[in-house]
This record gives sequence, C-alpha cells and structure tokens, in this order.
Amino acid sequence: MPALPLRLKCTTIMAIKKEDLHPLGYFSKLHGYKGELTAAFQTVDQADYTDLESLYVESKGVIVPYFIESIEHKTNSSIKIKLEGIDTEAAARALVKCPIFIDKEQVSQGDEEQMELMSMEGYSVVDMTHGPIGAIERIEDNKLNPLMVIRYEDKEILLPLHPDFIEKMDHKKRIVHIAAPEGLIDFYLGEQDAADEEEE
Repeated sequence: MPALPLRLKCTTIMAIKKEDLHPLGYFSKLHGYKGELTAAFQTVDQADYTDLESLYVESKGVIVPYFIESIEHKTNSSIKIKLEGIDTEAAARALVKCPIFIDKEQVSQGDEEQMELMSMEGYSVVDMTHGPIGAIERIEDNKLNPLMVIRYEDKEILLPLHPDFIEKMDHKKRIVHIAAPEGLIDFYLGEQDAADEEEE
C-alpha cells in the first residue's frame, strides 16, 4: 500500500466502514508517470465531483482516506486525479482498479435522484393518461438511458427512467405517478396499431 500523507495518518487509527460510504467508481488506469490517475466515476454527471477535496480508496481490503491535490474533468466518462502522497508511477499503479468511495453527504443531487428512481422495483405505476398500467418488474440500468420494465397483463412496457417523467412518488404506498411520452404506452399495448387500422 502506498505511504500516506502525514496529515492523513491520524485518520486511519479508527476503522472506516464501507457501509458508511458511497461507492463512486474506480481508478481505471495511470495518467502519465508522475502519480496521476484516471478515474471512472459511476455517476449521472462526472463534472458534479470536480470540487472534491478528499476521497477514500479500498486497497487490499482496507479503506484508506486521501486528500486530492488536483482533479480535472477529462471526458464524459473519465476524471484525472492527483492524490496527495502519490507521486510516482509505482505508487499510482498500486491503486489502478481500486474502488473509490466518498462520504454519503458528498453525493450529488443528480445521483441522489437517480438512486431514488433505481429503488422503485415492485412499485405500482399510474400514468396520467392511461391510469394504472402495472408494476415495475425490474430496472434496466444501462447508465446512459436506464429503463423501467413494467408488466401489464401479458405485455412488457419499457419506459425511460427519468425525473422529467416522474410526477409523484408515494414510498409508503409504493406507487409512482408518471407522465409517459405521448404514444409510448400505446405502442407497447398495441393500441396505436389498432387505431391506425380503424382509420384505414
């Protein structure tokens, strides 16, 4: 494990519990040869975390806190990070593939909203136009465009899991009220095809 900066050594006396932290991503590869790393953050928007001052890294089963010397948004899928005390290629290489965590209080609003949406499996769905349309069978998390898969009788309805379409959530009753894009539910239920045939 790389040596810790002096001002961090005292913080490692008490064990850090993983369940008290939020998983943010991992270090995917080196960036150059002076201790910089490229990180892949699993988040709605990488740019939300470019003001982080510290983070935690899991190395060999141990959660270690680090201060951030510099952090820069590289692409939509990567962040360049320089940690204090990690100044050589060898020290940085030891952290490649290691998971990254942050305090739960540091989670962005966008990620909090996304986590709330991802917890809706089993909720009943009520559309503003169609009324009750079934229950969320599962959430397909493909990062770029997560979908909620709704079972309605013998049909499967796929709807975007996006805050813009969520009107209200009742966690106590496990019901989510939505305003689906016009024509999308009809498409899955076959009602649009039937209407087109009647017009012909």
